[in-house]
Order: sequence, then structure tokens, then C-alpha cells
Amino acid sequence: MKQFLLFASLLLLTTSCARRRMMERVDRMNIKTIAIIPAQLEVTGNIPKKFTPEQLQQIIQQNTKFLNQALYVDLAQFNDSKLRRYSQVKFQSLETTNKILREKGLTDSACWQMDPAELGSVLGVDAVLSAKVVQNHILSDEVAMGIDVIGGIVRQTVPKLPLPYGAARTSDMFVSCALIRSGYTVWSTRFTSRTDWNYPFQFAIQNATNAIAYRFPL
Repeated sequence: MKQFLLFASLLLLTTSCARRRMMERVDRMNIKTIAIIPAQLEVTGNIPKKFTPEQLQQIIQQNTKFLNQALYVDLAQFNDSKLRRYSQVKFQSLETTNKILREKGLTDSACWQMDPAELGSVLGVDAVLSAKVVQNHILSDEVAMGIDVIGGIVRQTVPKLPLPYGAARTSDMFVSCALIRSGYTVWSTRFTSRTDWNYPFQFAIQNATNAIAYRFPL
């Protein structure tokens, strides 16, 4: 138990020092304002055939909007004051960002193609934060649920059969996020997640934006 507490204390100290060094690095780059540009959401893999191309596009638009809002809320309103109390960085509101982009006639895809330094100048901020999520579909909810039901029946019938536990996953998620100033990546993170029939995509998105906010150094 003492060894575990010692390891946990060392890990917390290391994480805190790394975060402080990153904050000092960002401070040297004079980053005071950040805009979160529209996130990219790509859907690939074994997409359920029940969706028409129009329905799929509508779902992507809805989930992208949810992703943008969740990311802003988690970053701008992150409530761990011990990690953020030294930061003077402000996030531009989504309303302001979207208004400027509309006035300039910039679509989401146009923003992704623009030079980050130019985009930051258009938005009037020191740096921009970009996020991308790729959802690779594996199974439909119905098929995954059927697999779990059949697996449960088999386990009860043949208890010693080495079948895996847990819900069958419906998709893998690949998440990446970066803070960019003047074409230079100041900070970045990437990780994977998953969904299943009992853990829908928006829940996974919420956990992903929480993870980004927790890792964000400011």
C-alpha cells in the first residue's frame, strides 16, 4: 500500500511539473487568446446500411455540432482550479468564432484547409485549437446486441467456455487535438476510444472532450 501511495505521489508530481513547464512554454509564446475551430468528424468502415447517404450526412453534422459544443464547454469551463489557476488564457466563444467565419464566408472544410496562422489572424486570436475524430464502424447496434445475447446464452449453457465478457464494440474512435500558433504545434494529444450498443457515440464524444480538457496544459 505504501509503495502504491509513493508511486501515485510521484506520478502526480511528475504530471504537475510537466503541466507547469508546458504553461511556461506557452507563456513564452505569448498565447493569451485561443479559438476552437470547427472540429473534423470522419465516419468510415462498415457503416450501417440502414442509413441513406443523406441520413448519414445529417448524423455527421449533428454529431459534429455536439463535438464542437462539448469541446468548448470542457475546455473553457474546466473546473479543476488547481490545474488552471495560473492560466490567463481565454477561449473565444463559439458564437464569436462562428459569426466571424460566416462573415468571411469560410465553411468548416475551408477552415481545415487554411494555414492556422492565417486562420488565427482572421479570428483575431493568438492560437487556434483543432480537433479531429475518426469513427471506424465495425458492427451495427443490432448485430452487436445480438452477439452479446447469444454469448450470454452460450456462457450459461457451457460455463467453462472461454468467451469474452463485455459489450461487443460497434466502432473504434481515433481522437487527435492540437494547439497551433503561427504554424507551430505548441501542444498535441491523440488517443483511441470505442463505442458499443450500450455506449452510444455522443457518450464517447463527451468522454473524449473530457480527456482533452484534462490533458490540456492551460
